[in-house]
Parts: sequence; structure tokens; C-alpha cells
Amino acid sequence: MRKATGAALLLSLGLAVPAAAQSSPPDLGGDWACDATPMLIRGEWTTLTYAITIADQRDALFTAEMDWSLPPDNDVTGNQAGTSSFSGTIKALGVIGWDNETVDMVAFGDGHRHHGTLVDANTIRFVHSETGDDAWVARSVCRREGG
Repeated sequence: MRKATGAALLLSLGLAVPAAAQSSPPDLGGDWACDATPMLIRGEWTTLTYAITIADQRDALFTAEMDWSLPPDNDVTGNQAGTSSFSGTIKALGVIGWDNETVDMVAFGDGHRHHGTLVDANTIRFVHSETGDDAWVARSVCRREGG
């Protein structure tokens, strides 16, 4: 009788039950168009426009390419691999969090990070940042094309 009572107590406390299995991470593959967004880079205001392509996802990990541009008429340039420019393509690595809603990406060679929340299957809200001499911050909404 004692064993049954002890097991019932453990079950009621949730101690004997393994955590519920997480569902599979969502498929983020495809092309994502991101709204033009205000950007603050090196203390200067500009507008960031970019798109993301996620071509290779395995479980919660993925690779991505980001095509970005800044308007050339306001003389604020980005910096990619040490070269000032108004546009470029960046390779990134990404991971979907354990909650299957958090999305983080880091860029090769730049040190900038993109922290996002999956709003629905076709919408991600990102907060972007980079430290150092070319520090910048922005936030944006990206929508999967065709979604």
C-alpha cells in the first residue's frame, strides 16, 4: 500500500512523469521578404531592406542567405567584411529554440545577430544587432513568400 501511495504522490507532483515530448521544429525553408525598417548604424539613421532565403534545414538547425540594402541617397553605408557598401549578401547559421517559436541567426564574418519570434507559420518578428565599430540595431517583420 505504501508503494502505491508514494507513486501516487510522485505522479501528483509531476516528478515521476517525463517531460512532454517537444513537437518537431517548424519548417522555415523558403524565401522570406522583410518589411523595410528603420535602422540606426554608427549613430546614423537609415532604412534597412532585406530578404532571407533558408535552403537547408535539418531538425532545428538551418543555413540562410540574407540579401540586404540601404538607400544610397542618405550616404549611410553598411560594412560587410570590412568594405563599405549599400548592399550585399550575408551567409548565416540559424537555430530554432526549444519552444519551437524562438529563431536565432548569426552571420558569418560580421558578428551580427538576429533574434526572432515565430508569430505564425509564415511570419517572424526579428530584433537585429551588431557590436563593434560598425554597431547597428533594427527590428523587422519578415513574411514567407507564397505563405
